[in-house]
Amino acid sequence: MSVKYSACINMFSGLWVTILVLWLTLSHSLYEFDAIYDKKAQAVFTSSRDMFLQHKIMLDALKSFFHASSKVTSQEFEIFAKDLLKIKSAVAFTLTPSLELAYISDKTMATELKQFELVKEPKGELKASLANYTLAVVAIDEPNMPYLVYAVSHQRILARIEQEQGVCITYQFEQSFEQSLLQNSSCNLKLASGLFSLFNYSDSQTLAIPEYQTRVSLQVQYQVPQKEVIELIVIILLIAALGIVLSFLLYFKSKNQQIVEQIKLDNRAKLAVLSSINHEIRTPINAILGYSRMLKKALSQPQELDKIVDKMAWSANLLYSVAENTLNYSKAEAGQLKLNLHSVNLHEYVGNIQDYYRAFSATSGKRLHIVVSESLPQFIELDGTKLFQLMTNIINNAFKYSTGSEVHCYMDLHLKANAKNQRPVLRVLIRDFGDGMSKEAQRALVDPFMHAANSPIAATSGMGLGLYTCNRLLEQIGGRFRLRSQKGKGTTVLLHFPCQLSAAKERLTLQYDQQKVLIIDDNLFNLEICRAMLEHYHFQTFSTDNTEQALKMLVNHLPQIVIVDYRLQEMNGLQLVRQMQQVLQNLVSDSPIEHHCRFFLLSANDCDDIPELASFPEVHFMQKPFSAEVFLSKLAVKE
Repeated sequence: MSVKYSACINMFSGLWVTILVLWLTLSHSLYEFDAIYDKKAQAVFTSSRDMFLQHKIMLDALKSFFHASSKVTSQEFEIFAKDLLKIKSAVAFTLTPSLELAYISDKTMATELKQFELVKEPKGELKASLANYTLAVVAIDEPNMPYLVYAVSHQRILARIEQEQGVCITYQFEQSFEQSLLQNSSCNLKLASGLFSLFNYSDSQTLAIPEYQTRVSLQVQYQVPQKEVIELIVIILLIAALGIVLSFLLYFKSKNQQIVEQIKLDNRAKLAVLSSINHEIRTPINAILGYSRMLKKALSQPQELDKIVDKMAWSANLLYSVAENTLNYSKAEAGQLKLNLHSVNLHEYVGNIQDYYRAFSATSGKRLHIVVSESLPQFIELDGTKLFQLMTNIINNAFKYSTGSEVHCYMDLHLKANAKNQRPVLRVLIRDFGDGMSKEAQRALVDPFMHAANSPIAATSGMGLGLYTCNRLLEQIGGRFRLRSQKGKGTTVLLHFPCQLSAAKERLTLQYDQQKVLIIDDNLFNLEICRAMLEHYHFQTFSTDNTEQALKMLVNHLPQIVIVDYRLQEMNGLQLVRQMQQVLQNLVSDSPIEHHCRFFLLSANDCDDIPELASFPEVHFMQKPFSAEVFLSKLAVKE
């Protein structure tokens, strides 16, 4: 799992927990608000129903009082009704058939009753009205007083509903001439708007006494105090901010923790690389030193010289392979591997590989068989250095770890179809006939430092680095690496290596005799080796380790070929090439003689490590160590 992916999971887990806590907090708060409203509303509705039920009972008692007595005196009515109605602040009075006042339960109300209005409808129903009172008119069994009026004080009702603080209570009486509306002081508060309006609650009920034609609409409104709403919002914002901060802290903690772990793994990998390189370098160095001593002793035995020289060459090539593996491993990790194509004579190339393993075969007792398909052209454009590294890595593993006595290699050309055209690839199949690789050992393709714990090669360095480098190298240059191993049947490796057909370039048959070559390198050993290799092909060579002397030799000898090392003391090789080109241009302009010179740049770095090389398309690049075969192949291509 990648660091970024794991860190994102932790961050989103923290955010989900934050959302869950916010949801629980909001749900609990809303539940509490609902519970408070329900409690207040039910208290108001219950109290109101009880109040109207008590008034109904009193009105029934008054009716029964008249029905139970044959004649009720004014004093008797006053005594009975006053004591009965005092607790409820109600008043009762009777009306004569002519609708005039008769008995009054509380004579102190006589002044207020002057505002009493009474209307008799055509059907005989009576409609009464009295300011600040709710009235109920009923018929009673009393000939001289056929009507009883029961009046409930609004002031008493208001005093009752004022006891409910924070709740707007509204009574609307519907039996009067004009509908009466009673509200407590909480209804005077302005209703909240915007976000606060989400916390407003409202409900209504109808209270009716049908037998007395009394109907009241009761509405209860409750608004959560803004202070509590603000507190809830602040709590939610604090939880959200805290959750987001903690989520990002989890993200960065996880990311940093995994980065630390990755750094530790990288450090262990670097140590393993250095250990592997140290082991691999010491082996061929020890061999070269040993064979050098043997060479001195064998001067008196010429028949042994060839064998010793071959083994020294093998050790030197092995040392070069270690350096190439290390460089390509670093480039593979940085994603900067690229191909450096040049024309290669495959038959000579295969011959060089066979010569390379001749000395090792004589020592190890194992043989390498290479078969080249007849369909392969003689010359092909490819990166011979990287192909040599790939093939020798796989063959070295087969020679070193396989229990078989033979290693087979088969090469042919395959046209790989893509969306636009057919792209040629060189197929190389390498097979050994040993015991095969374990699954743990095959993990070296993705982990260069993973070996089977119980494997006899577990303590051997180099194998994982070589396989891993081969796999990464082919991935980045558009090739393909496939490995198949079966227990007891050996291991087969298939390489698809990108190449180009050289049909567009004409090969030249060159006579190298007496062609002048100027070599510039500040390392005297490199100069000596390069001169010896070129003189073997009958080139006429001139060399110097000084740039000023190189310019003089260019003018004096007019070489057809200039080979210059990139890293010089006074300047780099490309700067020297630019000066030489200017010198030759001046000579040609001042002389009727036409002279053509080809420039070659030699460097231990890859061509991609020299950015300014792109400005010199006429300069041929060659990577160290100097290879006469590569040089001749580039020289034999017409420009």
